Amino acid sequence: MKKITLNKTNLTDLADLSIGKRVRYIREHLQKECGNSFSGKSVANRIQLFSQSTLTTFERDKTKDIPSKVLYAIAKDFGADLYMFFDDFYKNSSHESVVLIPPLYNKDDIDEENWANSEHNKNQMAIKTNPLLENEYAIKTTVSKVASNEDEQITFIFKSRVKYTEQHLFYLLSQIINQINTIDVTIEPELGESSKQLDSIKLAKDYIQYGKTSLHAFPWHASKDKLILDNKAFEKAAEYTERLSENLNQKPKEKEKK
Repeated sequence: MKKITLNKTNLTDLADLSIGKRVRYIREHLQKECGNSFSGKSVANRIQLFSQSTLTTFERDKTKDIPSKVLYAIAKDFGADLYMFFDDFYKNSSHESVVLIPPLYNKDDIDEENWANSEHNKNQMAIKTNPLLENEYAIKTTVSKVASNEDEQITFIFKSRVKYTEQHLFYLLSQIINQINTIDVTIEPELGESSKQLDSIKLAKDYIQYGKTSLHAFPWHASKDKLILDNKAFEKAAEYTERLSENLNQKPKEKEKK
């Protein structure tokens, strides 16, 4: 498996760039390490969603609009986390380095979906850092909009710049629950009745306890597996959103026919 590392200096450089220039920076780093397989022409030919000239337009910041499916395809081709192209990744990141795993060089490796379950991997992979031994953690908060049919759209992701103890996490969870409860009651006053109130202190304590004792219900994700799952989830979400847009555009046409 071929891995390309972006070090702390690279990440500092990337933090000061725009989305398009981050694409160029990472691609040129890959080109330096891997040769012309990551020239603008090669990348465009492989992805087939844009031409080399369009990629150049993106990379030179001559357009601020890079379609999400294009950005996802570029991230996938680079073997990178999609969020590396966005500011929050750098504002809230404590990474000393980031590893890129371009699929172009890993076609003969164990299939991604079976990687974590392979006997070979289980026998060969040494766990260098065990989260179960830690007592301080960076905290990532995700906020989603939930539609009437329970479809979700992530609208906000933020990671703490420092590590939190369990006590800090308790404060955070209880405040989040309390704030949401307060806003709910403001919008719907009837929720203020004592029988409908949520106990933010108890809920926060329960969730922290579950996280420590119910590891089958609240398991840890390996960072590599989480990246694979996130990228696959994003791909499916992008396809589904495309269908939603097509459906939305069809309705006015149907009305015109009637």
